Amino acid sequence: MQQAVNIVWLKRDLRLRDHAPLAAALATGRPCLLVYCFEPSLLAAPVSDVRHWRFVWESLQDLRRRLPPGSLLIAHAEVIQLLELLADGSRLAALYCYEEVGIKLTFDRDKAVKRWCGSRGIDYCEFPQNGSRRGLRRRDGWAEQVDAYFASPPLTPPLAQLRPPPAPPLGALGEDSLPEAFRRPDPAFQPGGETMAWRYADSFFRERSRQYSRLLSKPAASRQACSRLSPYLAFGCISARELMQYSRRQAGDDWNLNNFRSRVYWRSHYIQKLESHWRIEQQPINSAFAALDRLQGGPLLEAWQAGRTGFPMVDASMRCLQATGWINFRMRAMLVTFASFALWLDWRPLATHLARLFLDFDPGIHYPQIQMQAALTGYHTLRIFNPTVQVVEHDAEGIFIKKWLPELQQLPPGLLAEPWKMTEMEQTFYGCVIGRDYPAPVVDYEQATAANKARYWQLRQSPAAKAQLPLIWERFCLPADVRKYEK
Repeated sequence: MQQAVNIVWLKRDLRLRDHAPLAAALATGRPCLLVYCFEPSLLAAPVSDVRHWRFVWESLQDLRRRLPPGSLLIAHAEVIQLLELLADGSRLAALYCYEEVGIKLTFDRDKAVKRWCGSRGIDYCEFPQNGSRRGLRRRDGWAEQVDAYFASPPLTPPLAQLRPPPAPPLGALGEDSLPEAFRRPDPAFQPGGETMAWRYADSFFRERSRQYSRLLSKPAASRQACSRLSPYLAFGCISARELMQYSRRQAGDDWNLNNFRSRVYWRSHYIQKLESHWRIEQQPINSAFAALDRLQGGPLLEAWQAGRTGFPMVDASMRCLQATGWINFRMRAMLVTFASFALWLDWRPLATHLARLFLDFDPGIHYPQIQMQAALTGYHTLRIFNPTVQVVEHDAEGIFIKKWLPELQQLPPGLLAEPWKMTEMEQTFYGCVIGRDYPAPVVDYEQATAANKARYWQLRQSPAAKAQLPLIWERFCLPADVRKYEK
């Protein structure tokens, strides 16, 4: 009789520390094989980009260097396709994995894998992550639960007990069939891996956090002052629990570290939003806003996507994002509010495009945040980030804009916020003719934003939108916040 084998299926949990499924699998004493699938269906998803899969590949290579030989199997296949192959050569006892708060495609895949395991008599052992709770319909008690998660000890797998079983040859389903671009490093992007995650964490707590609160809104300086841990959290190279506890052991000023910890906490809060209602990937949180007649495509969307709107802070942020996969939170919010209210674009093409560009694309953060910035909840304070104001307040010397918009390199700082106001003589003198070297604004910002806000408020104040709020508050908001919104 074949020896029973455990499978640990890796998804967004590319680490060896604080890993509950791996710890549980090893505790059984059975041989254990870690597997990761580059799934063709997911590689082809509209939200996917080479930058994500390069990061995953680098993270897997980091794991492989620290595991016994033969412990990690990487496949270019759908998960059930790989499991069928493994089941033909071994007696699979159990499959261990984390719940994934992902897109509908991964949610449906997880349910299909669970059904497949049930049909084969294989135990399907799934664990929550990030303090989220599957099936939660009300937020009562959630805060206490997530506090308990952050306070509980990390689950350290006893890697010395890891005994990998022989793995079958994968042939055409093996890692050699992956695109070469996944395996080619790109120094413009943060490298993947648990080792790199802890290097970023150590440098942040040791030095960079001292400027965190003061510089986190500055588009240039925030690249150093922020932790830059978001892609590592998104792909599970570091656990939110271990990071939170590690931060509490650091010496430093409480103001910056507390601000950082609050963002780690709110990350779990937003992940729970998508976990509680997966449909917000596709539908507005407040269903009344489905009646908004925002544009689904066209020249304005194309200009926004290309960083050619004629508004320097918008265009510099988009081009930086295209080139590096990261901009700070304020600039992300500005991109969405500008597109939503100045250009009157629908939130869904915005969400898909930004998902492709964000190296740290994490569905649980992404969709609730996009909807909040596009003002689709019906209860958040409406904040629209004026791109001209952002230049004046956060890039007055033009360091960020000039780096990403070389066509504006010769302009003095005072002209960078509104270059379209240059005289013909100034355009000639500074070598930047508006409409030729740099686009004219695609809209009159003040006029378009005022008109679109009026259209928006007419729907937000409607009985249909207000009728949705009690159910939304119950499902998505902490009780203390509900009391504030009800006022």
